[in-house]
Amino acid sequence: IEQNYVFLLAIILLYAVGLVSDLNLLTSPIKRIILQSCLILSFIIINDLSIKTLSLEILDELLNYKFFNIFFLLVCLLVLVNGFNFLDGINTLVISNFIICLFCIYYISNKYQLSLDFIFVQNLLIILSVIFIFNFFGKSFLGDSGTYSISFVVGIVCINFAYNNYLIVSPYFIACLLWYPAIENLFSILRRFFFKKKLSKADNNHLHHFLYLAIKKNNFIKNNLFLNTFTGIIINSYIFLSVFIATFYYDHTKTLLTIILFNVFIYFSLYYYLYAVLGLKKKNLRL
Repeated sequence: IEQNYVFLLAIILLYAVGLVSDLNLLTSPIKRIILQSCLILSFIIINDLSIKTLSLEILDELLNYKFFNIFFLLVCLLVLVNGFNFLDGINTLVISNFIICLFCIYYISNKYQLSLDFIFVQNLLIILSVIFIFNFFGKSFLGDSGTYSISFVVGIVCINFAYNNYLIVSPYFIACLLWYPAIENLFSILRRFFFKKKLSKADNNHLHHFLYLAIKKNNFIKNNLFLNTFTGIIINSYIFLSVFIATFYYDHTKTLLTIILFNVFIYFSLYYYLYAVLGLKKKNLRL
C-alpha cells in the first residue's frame, strides 16, 4: 500500500512539472530535466527499484554495483519520458505507442502465464483507449503533463515486468517495445551536439515532422487535422508490426537485438531519405 502511495505521488509530481511547462511557467528544458531527475531518482531509491540482468556478462557485473544500477534506471526513464515528449504533437503517435507497448506485455503475460498486474494494465489500457479516440480527432492532447506522467507509468510497468520475469523474458524485449522514443531522444541530442545547437532549444527536425511534411508536399491529404493523424498511424503501423514480430521471440536475446538494429537502420534510412527529398539544407521547414 505504501509503495502505491509513493507511485501515485511520483505520477502527480511529474504531472505537475509537465503542467507548469504547458502553462509556460517553466520554459527551461534543463530545469525540467533536473526536476524530473530528482523525482525519478527519489522514486527509484525509495522503492529499491533495480534491473536483474541485461543478458550480457560485462553489463550484468556492472549492475551488481548499486550506484550503476540506479544510474542506469534513471537514464532509461529520463530517455523514455523525454523521448515520448519529443513525439508529442502528432495525433495518436504517443498514445498509440503506449497502447501497443502495454497490450503486448499483457498479451504475452496472459498467453505464457507471466507475472503482471493484469487489473492495473487493463484499467490503464481502457483509459488510454478513451484518450486515443479524442486524440484521433484532435479533440484531446497529452501535452507535457500527460506525456511525462503516462510515459513514467509505462516505464515502471515495463521495468517491473522485466524484473519479475527476468528468467524467462529477455530485457531486449522491452527495448523492442520502446526503441522509437528512445532513438528519437538520443538522436536528437547527438544531432544538436554535432551541429553545435543548444540542447535547450527546441527544433522540428524529427522523423515524424519530416514524414508529415513529405505527405503534405505531395498533397496526399489536404486536411491538416487528418494529415497529422495519418502521419501518426503510419509510424505506429510500423511499430506495431515490429512489436508483433518481437512477441514471438520475447526470450531470444539475439533475435531481439537483430530486430532493434533493423529498426534503427530503417529509422535512419527513412530520416535521411526524407531529409534529402524535402531539401532541408536549403529550407527552414516547420510543422
